[in-house]
Amino acid sequence: MKTIILNVDRDNDFGEKVGVPGPVVGYTECYDAAMRLISTDPEDSDANALFGALKLYEDLRRNGDDVEIALITGDADVGSKSDIELGNQLDELLVPQKYSNLILVTDGAEDDYIIPLITSRIRIKYVKHVIVRHNQNIESLYYYVVKALKDKKIVNKFIIPLGLFLLTYGIVLLIFIVFSSLTTKQYAVQPGSGALTFVAIVLGFYFVERGLELRKSFMKVLKAIHAYSQETRIAFLSYVVAISLVIVGIASSWVVTVENFVNPFNQGLVFISLFTWWMYGAIFAMEIGVGLDLIVNGKRGVNKILYGLMFSLAIAMIVFGMINYLRYVLGFVMLRQAVLDLALLIFGVVVAVLSSLVNRYYNDVVYINSGDLTRLEIEEK
Repeated sequence: MKTIILNVDRDNDFGEKVGVPGPVVGYTECYDAAMRLISTDPEDSDANALFGALKLYEDLRRNGDDVEIALITGDADVGSKSDIELGNQLDELLVPQKYSNLILVTDGAEDDYIIPLITSRIRIKYVKHVIVRHNQNIESLYYYVVKALKDKKIVNKFIIPLGLFLLTYGIVLLIFIVFSSLTTKQYAVQPGSGALTFVAIVLGFYFVERGLELRKSFMKVLKAIHAYSQETRIAFLSYVVAISLVIVGIASSWVVTVENFVNPFNQGLVFISLFTWWMYGAIFAMEIGVGLDLIVNGKRGVNKILYGLMFSLAIAMIVFGMINYLRYVLGFVMLRQAVLDLALLIFGVVVAVLSSLVNRYYNDVVYINSGDLTRLEIEEK
């Protein structure tokens, strides 16, 4: 009975990097796959492990043993998906040929996951590990860090969580330092704490940026903004104005709130009520820009812009009135002010209802004029 020498590529480097799907059976086919991978990525341990399996195959054949060699590949999504693919390829490999036992040749990285998968189907004669030797100057901390940052598996499992931990730790330290300085009015920072905070934030941000590829995402956003600004100049300008109004609104509302009110809860309510109108101003600017862009380009939909402006105005009045009436309930304002706020709230509800009715009436008219009575007939039934 034959012995099969099996090499396992659990994360499918052969498929992802050189387009070699598993299973690969035979000395010539496995040698070709190993040469293609080692030519593409000389540092890949899977290629070295397969070369080790080929060397073992030659030694056993030289001794007169009846052996065959094969390679099976998993999936880049290492886990249940890759193990299911390995199991399917292993079944495909073992069904047509009758092998008495198996010799597993690996780089030692995934033995705990692969061996139970194989022993459930065939007896393992022994396991041979192929460990790649590096010279001393390559085995440096810099080399391993760079290699880890390029390996997606390591990045997802270790680098991103480590970066988030360091970033969170650094930010918490920074908040603690600022809070201590403000409460004690001692603005000198201890060198040790300052250095630790700085290093944690920088390293954490670096690891997170490399893991999530934030720089590429940021460049994509910039390119999208540039393309959008070229296509719709008026609408883009209105978005810039809207963002500016939000930023100015936050600052202005905060300054007015802090300078004129003392109670923290009352400050929060006043801030929300003041910022509500700045937020409506931002929505107004944005919707006006979109409406002008539709008019310039001769497109329809201006009526939806008007409906949006009316409805958002109603929401602003409702929020402002409700927040300030709550301030009356809590004893922060007088009754006269509360009556005005309650009237504004009711007026906002009326405007919201009217805007909804007008919008629905306009949509019904559009359906009738276009000859599509389906919606009206369904509603009548």
